[in-house]
Amino acid sequence: MDDVKEKAKKQFEQSGRNYRDSAIHAKGRDLEWIIEEIRRHPSPFLALDIATGTGHTAFALSRCVRRVVGCDLTPEMLRIAAEEAERRGIGNVTWAEGDAERLPFPDRLFDVVTCRIAAHHFPRAERAFAEARRVLVPGGRMILVDNYVPEDVDELLNRVETLRDPSHFRAHTLAGWTRLLREAGFAAVSLRRKWETPVVLEEWFLRAKTPAHKKEEALRLLRNAPRRARDLLLLPAEPARLILRKGMWVAEK
Repeated sequence: MDDVKEKAKKQFEQSGRNYRDSAIHAKGRDLEWIIEEIRRHPSPFLALDIATGTGHTAFALSRCVRRVVGCDLTPEMLRIAAEEAERRGIGNVTWAEGDAERLPFPDRLFDVVTCRIAAHHFPRAERAFAEARRVLVPGGRMILVDNYVPEDVDELLNRVETLRDPSHFRAHTLAGWTRLLREAGFAAVSLRRKWETPVVLEEWFLRAKTPAHKKEEALRLLRNAPRRARDLLLLPAEPARLILRKGMWVAEK
């Protein structure tokens, strides 16, 4: 499992600035939905963003909580995030290097924990969710946003994702993500939203700096997939687009 984490660090060291500039990560309706969810409850004092990457979610959180900690395994991503925070004049976010499966924080510290478009990289997502629960205050909430896979294309899409990006571990089905959160010990888990995000395939591979031979293998798998799978995954348009599906869960301690 440590090999998987080293692959993730290497991948994000190479492509950190691409993720900083990625519209899917930097924008997205889900950032506003996260803020809406947080504002439904009394204003939290301290939030943690797990696998913060280049800080997009942490920056959004900084608008609605007093203090935010962005935690990530990759120092280069944190360096880029800190640069961006300084450029934007955001002063209520701090950064911490750490493993989502062994968070470097004491029990019952944070009011809110977020993890956005990252848990599919975790070798043991259930352990990361248990760690999120550990560092939450009683009654605190974890907000998870991530890709999910339709059951019919689970194996195919995860194989394509891994060819594109070796740090990808597993995107689960809707039921799978819900089960992992419940197994982590959360008292209540609910799927708040689900939606589709079409991405231009060429740009998707470019962002991950996918080697040409891996890209061709992934495209071959998509081209040769059964019709039902192609209909679920690809839009009949030019340039070619892949349909990524995302969900947002709220889990209460």
